[in-house]
Amino acid sequence: MKNLRITLAVIFLSMFFLISIKTYRDFIISSDLKKEKKIKLKKSAEVLNKCFDLKNKSERTLNDSMKLIEYCLEQYGSEK
Repeated sequence: MKNLRITLAVIFLSMFFLISIKTYRDFIISSDLKKEKKIKLKKSAEVLNKCFDLKNKSERTLNDSMKLIEYCLEQYGSEK
């Protein structure tokens, strides 16, 4: 009876330890993916802001602005 309790306790603790490791690993992977996505979005925003030339927006006509937006989105809008 004493050996059975010890065996069950060891099995329970082992399962708990393995589940804890898997949960921790999944959490780390998830946070790494979020960081990569933020970095990717930040770089995309920087490229698009340079392309849109927001400092000189008042000097362009509406039609020129639309052409510039279309060009920027074609060139930099989607990752290939």
